[in-house]
Amino acid sequence: MNQLVPLVVALPLICAALLAAVGTHLPRLVPDALAIACAAAVAGMTLTLTLHSGDRTIVYWFGDWKPVADGFPWGIGFVVDPFAAAEATLAAVAVLAALVFSWGHFESIRHLFYSLMLAFLAGMVGFALSGDLFNIFVFLELMSVAAYALSGYHVTRPEVLQGALDFAVLNTIGTLTLLMGIAVLYGRTGNLNLVGIGAVLARDHPSGLLVLALTLITVGFLVKAGTAPFHFWLTDAYGVATAPAAAIFTAVMSDLAFDVYSRVHATVFAPTLGSDDAVRHALLALAVLSAVIGAVMCFLEADLKRQLAFMTVSNGGVVLAGMATQTATGLAGSIMYIIAAGLLRGALMLCLGMLIVRMGSADEMILHGRGRTGHPVLAFLLTLCALGVAAPPGFGPFLSLTLVYDGLTASGYAWAAPVLAVCIAVSAAAPLRAVARIFLGWGPAHDPILTSQEAKPRRFPDGHHRLWPLIAPLLLALTGYFLALAPDLPGQAIKAAAQLHDHAAHARLVTQGIVPPAMPLPGHAIPLRDWLYGAVSFAGAFLIAAIGLWWQRLPVRAQRPIRTCIRPPIIAVKTIHSGSIGDYTTWLIAAAAALALAWTVTL
Repeated sequence: MNQLVPLVVALPLICAALLAAVGTHLPRLVPDALAIACAAAVAGMTLTLTLHSGDRTIVYWFGDWKPVADGFPWGIGFVVDPFAAAEATLAAVAVLAALVFSWGHFESIRHLFYSLMLAFLAGMVGFALSGDLFNIFVFLELMSVAAYALSGYHVTRPEVLQGALDFAVLNTIGTLTLLMGIAVLYGRTGNLNLVGIGAVLARDHPSGLLVLALTLITVGFLVKAGTAPFHFWLTDAYGVATAPAAAIFTAVMSDLAFDVYSRVHATVFAPTLGSDDAVRHALLALAVLSAVIGAVMCFLEADLKRQLAFMTVSNGGVVLAGMATQTATGLAGSIMYIIAAGLLRGALMLCLGMLIVRMGSADEMILHGRGRTGHPVLAFLLTLCALGVAAPPGFGPFLSLTLVYDGLTASGYAWAAPVLAVCIAVSAAAPLRAVARIFLGWGPAHDPILTSQEAKPRRFPDGHHRLWPLIAPLLLALTGYFLALAPDLPGQAIKAAAQLHDHAAHARLVTQGIVPPAMPLPGHAIPLRDWLYGAVSFAGAFLIAAIGLWWQRLPVRAQRPIRTCIRPPIIAVKTIHSGSIGDYTTWLIAAAAALALAWTVTL
């Protein structure tokens, strides 16, 4: 089984290099078939690793350079625990679906597109599995460089150039911040292995260097994750990227940073800091800020791709909230939500790609009533995905959210659970409103509170009006829905999170190969409180979508005080999303300084 571990990164890199070198000389369908076969093989291997790592975490040392007798990790290793393997599987499945969807779409540069997609896949898988802090940075850079190129495919369009530039500059600042944090830890410990760093830091009390490293590494990961107020690049980049690339961005790339950050924090900093209230308070504050700002901006957008970008920010706040609890239940719920919600958002983005191809735009105001005839399959799939992200009770996203809510309640943050449920409802209401406006013709053709691109629909060749690519988003959406049917999934997730939080046992496993004793599978019962939160998010999405469609039917006397109350905050929240890279960099630096000051005082 260990032989599969290096292959999941080596195979896509080899195929990417092969396609870049000889892709132009191959028959037309060969690059398509090779890329899809490679992604499918990686998906199969990572799924196999996920199933096998449930019983025992797999530790693979490259070159068989295992730690020496004193336990000091010299070599470079991959640590394949259930969470890391599941995230790698999500990345492979998302890339596979995007490649199937885009078959034949990129005519002139298809081999280069496939090379970038496979390099992107290799970077994400290596990023998820690496147990070495510097190699986490290396795979992050590989993933980022491929993403920059994918986001700037239509670089001749000014908005695409601006989005790709914002993406590259702000993410480069984030990765440099992460690199500085790695340098501080290496200078302090002389080690780059996560377990090795944690073991050295645990020998002493927290110091100023530890606070500095924690701040730099947290900011670096949160920039990549798109957490408010580090999120400004995300909406500009996701809104201009082609649908296949944007589907991977919204399904995997952002949330993958949360998963790796949770592992870094649990392995490096938690042995020294423990469950420190200062860390939990700060992370939860950022989580709630992300959930609220992302949901509000999502509802104020008319362009569905930008809606989905802000939904990613809001859902990321939910993920960070579960991790902020520093409980096994909260972490398990966050990872499950990453997978379930990521599959649905990826499916929704692919459907938006088909909407743009068939109608020339993804703006609900421009497309008002244009989908009433001739698009029943697309309308059904968009509705299915929009309902899924509203977390209907009994299905995959809801099951994961119950664990997040339980973790918040157990750690003393019960007030945050209804806030997150309302944010999920608001963000899911936006695509529901758009589907009703486009395919049913409901609501007015103009809404002053929505930001619309105000452009004419583009035309696409008739050959692109195929429906079979929608098989890919359909399978993604169904998997996200019925993930809840996997046997004992909450118990397995809680067990994996508890093993990660057992620092001593995890260190012995990585450095000495000592397998911890088997622990019983925890049970999980959903309390009535969580069912009520699920009802709030699901039913609330319909109510808020209806308000968004018909609020202008209110009498003028009723509209006037409402406009007076909501106009200033709407203007304020839209103003800070100015599109200026200078403004975004200022927000990043100010937020990083505030976080450093807060932790310097409290830690």
